[in-house]
Amino acid sequence: MTKGTEIRLPTLNRLRAFDGVACTGAMTGAAGQLHLTQPAITRSIRALERELGTTLLERTHRGCFLTPEGGIFGRRTRRFLQQMESAVAETLGADVRGDVASRLARKISDPHVRSLVAILQAGNFRRAAKALGVAEPSLHRPARAIERLVAKPLYRRTPEGLGLSPVGADLARRFVLAAVEIKAGIEDLAIHHGRAQTSITLGVLALAPKRLLAIVAEKFLHGHPKAKLTILEGAYDELIVALRSGAIDLMYGALRLPAPFPDVDEEVLLDDPYCVVCRRDHPLARTRRPKRADLRNYDWVFPTRSLPRRAVLDRFIAQWKLSSRVQIETNSLGSITAALAASNRLSILPREYAMIEDKSGLLTVLDVRVPEFQRAVGLSARRDWLPTRHQLEFVSLLREAANGAANRPTTRARRRRAARN
Repeated sequence: MTKGTEIRLPTLNRLRAFDGVACTGAMTGAAGQLHLTQPAITRSIRALERELGTTLLERTHRGCFLTPEGGIFGRRTRRFLQQMESAVAETLGADVRGDVASRLARKISDPHVRSLVAILQAGNFRRAAKALGVAEPSLHRPARAIERLVAKPLYRRTPEGLGLSPVGADLARRFVLAAVEIKAGIEDLAIHHGRAQTSITLGVLALAPKRLLAIVAEKFLHGHPKAKLTILEGAYDELIVALRSGAIDLMYGALRLPAPFPDVDEEVLLDDPYCVVCRRDHPLARTRRPKRADLRNYDWVFPTRSLPRRAVLDRFIAQWKLSSRVQIETNSLGSITAALAASNRLSILPREYAMIEDKSGLLTVLDVRVPEFQRAVGLSARRDWLPTRHQLEFVSLLREAANGAANRPTTRARRRRAARN
């Protein structure tokens, strides 16, 4: 199998042997299923148990039975192999029978997966070979072998050399995603034995309520001192790719409602609508409930068109017949703050950020109700994601904190005071 960022995964042969025994209840059953000898199955199981440092099977004269650890790891192994088979089936196409996909999936080897994933991560054959420390012809052999196996064009010429076709890139992405199950299974075992060093990777959008996240992170880490929480901030388009390929576990921030991909689920944690902001000593800053006519005298700092805020502001301006002159357009929070502080322009930002999280001291919120444009903050996860126990605990803490923040009277009062200042 491929290498994860921190651990090396067991080989496909060992995982298939274990799954075969788990499903049939016998070494002979797995041998028949996989067309191997019983001694070969036995060797693979023993090697896997040594690698994981635990006993997965109880051998008796009546057959083989899963130990508690075997049950934990067996669930992840089954999901892993199902995802591998599903990836092959989707590559082959809808007209291919399931048994054909299953048979072909069992023919995929570790070098096949390693080569395809390396090309995905490196961008082309030349860089992938260098990353693996092999000669380029040595990479071509398994890469071309898996292409012949699925009978689909997995590669194409690009300006940077020979790389993956869209079909090849999606197959490689699905392989990486499947491997997440085995990594999670290894962590599940560590949690079971009380020696877990939990690692959660969270993608965070720029305007997500980070104070709430920081409070939850501290509470979680206090209960799990050996845990590691990696927080990666990025644009939505960047993070959604990372989520769907298994590079991050969750994404936190403004939801799209509905999610843009069928394999992604969204969960609302709290509402965080947009508000109109300006510099603290702006002529409108002390105007109680500015009217439409008041706003028409000022230009705006526009978000770039790639951001959801831009569509909201465009509709707001059209509905209220405000100035639509675009002179400043930016995707940078710092640039918005600087442009507002140096002018009489207006802009829109999420209320949670503008009233609680903005520490610049340069901005204030106008008492203007932006027309009903839904903006919900929450979590995005892969639809078939099965969190570890610690990951589930982190999500539960985040839900509790979001619920408390939405109902906290002091928060509502602070917002009212901020709107009057």
